[in-house]
Amino acid sequence: MGCTVSTKFKKPIENEQIVAKEVILAPGAFVNENENKFADIYRLGKLIGTGTYGEVRMCFHRESGAKRAVKIIRKDLMTNEGLRANLDKEISILRSLDHPNVVRIYEFFEEVKRLYIVMEFCKGGELFAEIVKRKYLTEIHAAHIMHQLFSTLDYLHGRGIMHRDLKPENILLEERHDVMNIKIIDFGAATIFNDKPINGIVGTMFYIAPDVFQGNYDFLCDMWSCGVILYILLAGYPPFDGKSDQEIISRIKSYEYSTSQEPWSNISQDAKDLLSKLLCHSKKRASSRQALAEPWIINLVKRELPSTEVMSEALNNLKNFRSTSILRDAVNTFITTQFISASDTKDLREVFRKMDKNGDGKLSREELLEEYTKIMEESEAQAEVDRIMREVDSDNNGFIDYSEFLKGSLDSSKVLSLENLKLAFQMFDQDGSGTISAGELKKVIAGKGLADNKIWNDIIIQVDQNGDGEIDMLEFQKIIMKNF
Repeated sequence: MGCTVSTKFKKPIENEQIVAKEVILAPGAFVNENENKFADIYRLGKLIGTGTYGEVRMCFHRESGAKRAVKIIRKDLMTNEGLRANLDKEISILRSLDHPNVVRIYEFFEEVKRLYIVMEFCKGGELFAEIVKRKYLTEIHAAHIMHQLFSTLDYLHGRGIMHRDLKPENILLEERHDVMNIKIIDFGAATIFNDKPINGIVGTMFYIAPDVFQGNYDFLCDMWSCGVILYILLAGYPPFDGKSDQEIISRIKSYEYSTSQEPWSNISQDAKDLLSKLLCHSKKRASSRQALAEPWIINLVKRELPSTEVMSEALNNLKNFRSTSILRDAVNTFITTQFISASDTKDLREVFRKMDKNGDGKLSREELLEEYTKIMEESEAQAEVDRIMREVDSDNNGFIDYSEFLKGSLDSSKVLSLENLKLAFQMFDQDGSGTISAGELKKVIAGKGLADNKIWNDIIIQVDQNGDGEIDMLEFQKIIMKNF
């Protein structure tokens, strides 16, 4: 497609380095309101579920064919201003998250009568349905679910976010009947917290911590919910039940639950010990980090290790990854987060989990170093890891987040395929004119930040081969594929 275009490019500009320092390329940077009509971009599929304010359906991206889920909300039912504020907060929180066990949000639409939130589709359905089908789970399967829950909460709590409505209905299975990979959904009750206690009763009755009912609680309310989920996974029924809400609340506040009836005689003491550290007073309750270190989790969670070939390829791709320009880095991030499927990243997810020693959902410099010192001298590994941190850590938070890891470890020939480049070009070409202007470049990459238009004009100049002041598809393709 670019065979008639000159392969000579101008010397990189210094302003590119300025932009690199100021632009934060987190995955959420590309989760924005789409100003087109939903029906022009997606084709609706079958109904997945219904709720108070709308429904969830399967949908298909018309251009790529990607299968997704869409939450459709009727605006006429959202009569309370607080409901809309909560929805906006949910979108904001989801945009900021990048963890393998948190459902991904892609974009959203607002029309006269409806709001559309497009998210990752998980064909396994709710964990609740799986529990009903099986009656209860084996300890090994339950431990894998809880490990993923604790890892997600360690990530969320580390970012100052509490979920406040954890339950099996808000946990999806990525694949049918496969509990090894879950996704946490529904952040409608989630909130940002600091050192001050929270008040206000939020959540679903069976899973609410006693401290929430008392009106003075913190992020450890999520750990209580984990205790209830663990109990249900192992027994098939809730630890605190009753004929009325008041009876249930009374039993929750008593902290008293039973492990004397079946099937508890067949359940290990380690599982019961963990349960006792979750379904207890908040002052004694385990944190997510402490729960990850429990013997029951450590002894039972033995994931299938990635093959030597997959591990080696991932480490080599990370080592060779170069963020040659802001534009290329933006395209890489966009494609990785928007159009690379879960099946394409299944092996790499296991590599990520193997490298993530403390289970916090991100890779530290020390965790990277541990892997690279296995394949090279320590001094060389130190230098290599420092370079990886500079090149791959797009949001400059000092860690390699999940999407950043995927961006750096995926085969570039798959990410930067012609089909994916066309999708990325359409994302930048906001007005559908067939070319990208400096204004569109700024809007997509920097949003309302970086008001200095000269920076973006200079980037256009470096890419613009025919001198028309904009980037066409051929020019776009050449600069992205430069040195590839």
